[in-house]
Amino acid sequence: MRAETNEALQEIYKEHAGAKSAVANSVAYVTCTGSNSYLFALSTGGGVCVLNEKGTISYYRFATGGVGAGIGWKQVGFVQVFMNRDALNRFKEAGFEGQAQAEASADQASANQSVDVEGVKTYQVNLMGAAAQATVQAYKYWKTDFTDDFIEKEG
Repeated sequence: MRAETNEALQEIYKEHAGAKSAVANSVAYVTCTGSNSYLFALSTGGGVCVLNEKGTISYYRFATGGVGAGIGWKQVGFVQVFMNRDALNRFKEAGFEGQAQAEASADQASANQSVDVEGVKTYQVNLMGAAAQATVQAYKYWKTDFTDDFIEKEG
């Protein structure tokens, strides 16, 4: 999981000029990888995340659902950069996020996204797959140690 999210972060650094400096100047950042499926009016997805608080690592899962128009499937990577403690605390305590998305993507070429809202900078890349969609998405994050999950813990 760490290798997968680190690979996604390196791809984000290539695609988004300001991502590396935002991460360096943040109080923490969470890097996530997962998939999204779009079928007409509904979208669903989920994946895994690594939260890095200046060297302290914790793990999260996420699920997403949305409404709008779309068709396709894609593997995504994104990082949310917390620029202040309030933003980090909102993530850790509430674990919810909403966003509007519109893009057409094919393979790795996509309209990569960058958003800056309330102390959180989000950078996203399409890692593989193809989709055409315009949706309003909601994300739910929850902390995990994977003991009740299909992914084995390291060491």
